[in-house]
Amino acid sequence: MEHLLPHNTRPPFRIPYTCPPKDSEASTTDEYPALFAEVRALQSRGAPATMQEHYEIWLKHCRGPRMVHLCFALLNKFFFGQLGCLFGEEANPGMVEDFCLFEGKAVYLTTASLTWHLSEWQKYMKNVLQGESDEERKIRINTIRAMLESNAIILRHLSWFLDYTYSDLMSTVRPKMQQRTDEPLGMAHFACVVLHQALVQACGRVLGIDVRAGNALSLRSELPWLKRRMQIEGWCPYTIWKLYSVSNVDELVYGYCLGTKRLQQDHSRCSEAVCAANNVVNQDSPMHVPGEGNGDCRDVHAPVLTMLPIMADGGVPVLQINKAENGRLSLVAHKLWDEHAEYVAISHAWVDGLGCTTTNSIAHCQLERIADRVEALQLTERLATLCIWMDTLCVPVNYTFKHLRDLQVQRMHQIYKNAYAVMVLDADTITLQANAPFEEISMRFYMSAWSSRLWTYQEGSLNRRLLVMNKESYIDLDFRINQARDHEYADTTQMALSHNLIDGMLRWAVFSLGRAYIHVPTEGSLDAQHAIHAIRDRTSSRPDSEAIIIGSALGLDVKSILEAPPEERMGTLIGAMPRVAANMLFSPGPRLTTPGLRWSPRSVIRSQGGYAANPLRLEMFQDRGEVNAQPICELDREGRGLLISLAAVRLRQMNRPPRGLGWKTISFEMLGRPYAFNGLDAEFDDKDKNALCTKEIITMLDRGKNVVIILPEFDLSYRLYTGALVEVLGETEEQTLVCAQEFTQVKFLMLVNFNAHSESVGNLDSVPTAGSNGASTSRNSKPGLWCGGEWLEPRVWLLD
Repeated sequence: MEHLLPHNTRPPFRIPYTCPPKDSEASTTDEYPALFAEVRALQSRGAPATMQEHYEIWLKHCRGPRMVHLCFALLNKFFFGQLGCLFGEEANPGMVEDFCLFEGKAVYLTTASLTWHLSEWQKYMKNVLQGESDEERKIRINTIRAMLESNAIILRHLSWFLDYTYSDLMSTVRPKMQQRTDEPLGMAHFACVVLHQALVQACGRVLGIDVRAGNALSLRSELPWLKRRMQIEGWCPYTIWKLYSVSNVDELVYGYCLGTKRLQQDHSRCSEAVCAANNVVNQDSPMHVPGEGNGDCRDVHAPVLTMLPIMADGGVPVLQINKAENGRLSLVAHKLWDEHAEYVAISHAWVDGLGCTTTNSIAHCQLERIADRVEALQLTERLATLCIWMDTLCVPVNYTFKHLRDLQVQRMHQIYKNAYAVMVLDADTITLQANAPFEEISMRFYMSAWSSRLWTYQEGSLNRRLLVMNKESYIDLDFRINQARDHEYADTTQMALSHNLIDGMLRWAVFSLGRAYIHVPTEGSLDAQHAIHAIRDRTSSRPDSEAIIIGSALGLDVKSILEAPPEERMGTLIGAMPRVAANMLFSPGPRLTTPGLRWSPRSVIRSQGGYAANPLRLEMFQDRGEVNAQPICELDREGRGLLISLAAVRLRQMNRPPRGLGWKTISFEMLGRPYAFNGLDAEFDDKDKNALCTKEIITMLDRGKNVVIILPEFDLSYRLYTGALVEVLGETEEQTLVCAQEFTQVKFLMLVNFNAHSESVGNLDSVPTAGSNGASTSRNSKPGLWCGGEWLEPRVWLLD
């Protein structure tokens, strides 16, 4: 994995390459090719295999000394074998030795020379392809694609086996490293996956092969051994989940090798949904800079008595940092008269100790660090005195002044938006060098406490400039993102190798920071949709602040939200939106109980049981060619629910399973293709709840209820969909989309997941559908309920 690290950087571990002994357990010539063929057949056969079949196929090769033989076969096939098939010895003689590191009698795998080999292979392939006919090039490319796809199938299947094996090992946060018999297998699989992903990306660039994440060639987060290693080393479960949920293989390995300062925290109370170690509820005194605080480092207090009249007068206080002759710093308050006044807004996570919950103060060493960076900005950009605004200093913490504190919270949108710049201070990003590569900057951000907090979303997304405090001074993040986006790299070889890694980090910047020059929201509610989508994995020490933060980020008047009881804040937020965020309807989680809002989730963040869905484009339904001429997403003026214009499919009962087969699944036909439900309601993985919901839906259809699935989008190239299952109330005649007064009133029931089969409706009798126990069934065995699916053109629905 050295190819993913800076030059001459040693990885934190090595993968051994051990030849098996000549013993009675030695494999025959055709044993492992037969194993790999069996895996491919198991994955491609019509009837899905049972979990036991999937597990046993590898387990029988993992007992005793046979494990070493299996590891050796894997490396020969998927490490050296892939190198030989792609590069060829004629192009790179002696290539195998370049990927081995010899230390005495030990041999380790290395990818330190992969950059050079990829560069040479690119030149070689360019010459070869130029001399071939179109048909010859097509055959060559298809052969390489088939090899990569076949290898991906086997490596993905082995990843599942290892993940299943490791899942029961972690009983504590920091157990001792266990030397298990499956450890060599995990390491061999890790090496093969990392190399496979590098070769797939190279083929995408050189041969034009489609290597988008999620397709048949590409492996995403198929590294169970690395996940287990991170758990053992004490990584936060929340950070591991973040990395594995969105990162590709390159990004995962790179992030692990960088490490994080958060390893120094106690994550015993953390979960995949929240890092409890980053929550600060009570902090009696400010914290010192690690390694710098001593007995002479006193706290510096904000001039609260001077700031209170400014706030009472409707103003915003900013602070000037003064330095005495003896080096002591002090703070002087000024009133922010002009929205274009020059001040820097300091953005941070409370866990890094820049404030306390009892007084508006900061440790002198912390303030000194801030003052140095602000002064550097002044000198670099030739500015007059720059003040600072920081919540822990400028927002009163004393509950006596709650009304003034609420006034400042109401102004936070404008405070961060109008600042000269926003400067981020985080324990991870402060370790960056001035010349740090873009991928390191972004990965440190991604693993930081700062990027996991709810409040920091608006702090990082509203301002025209985002600066990051680093080891010596600061980094202009906007400049570095633009530079990476334009692919301005000094080393062209490294550019080719790091292309996927850098693109991955750019995706994160777009998603998590919401920088305006990268994503320019279109008219309507797309701003709100992207905001709630971007914060869905963030957390807060105060769960009841979610609606306040969203409202502030959107620039809404949050006074009514602040004054509302916590349980009513989400509804108040929705009422304050000029146009409702359409993806809230399709966001899973418990729903509100207030009439007119029963379609809405109580929360859109994962730590509170919700999860914001992807943003919708109400204007178009892909591949159907139907334009939603007047997209609508707003609350009904009479408080009856949500008015939204979308297409849908109406379920029509066709038959009923015979008694005794139980309630398993619901399938339906639509636009000539069959679809099957594979999850219902908020808890899609709860089989018992799915069974109850299935029975409820079948009972409704038996009684002649008019049941419809409202679709957020529809694209025939997709395999998995989410929709809102509703019951039509009252008049159900066809209606045209003319104005908001013409609508179909429906009752929201639940969210549903359903997936498409590749077969057409003509082959429906042989289409397999997944039952609740994972077994395969067909239409002839009547596994549940088969329905017709009537396509409904976009129309206005009134949901509650």
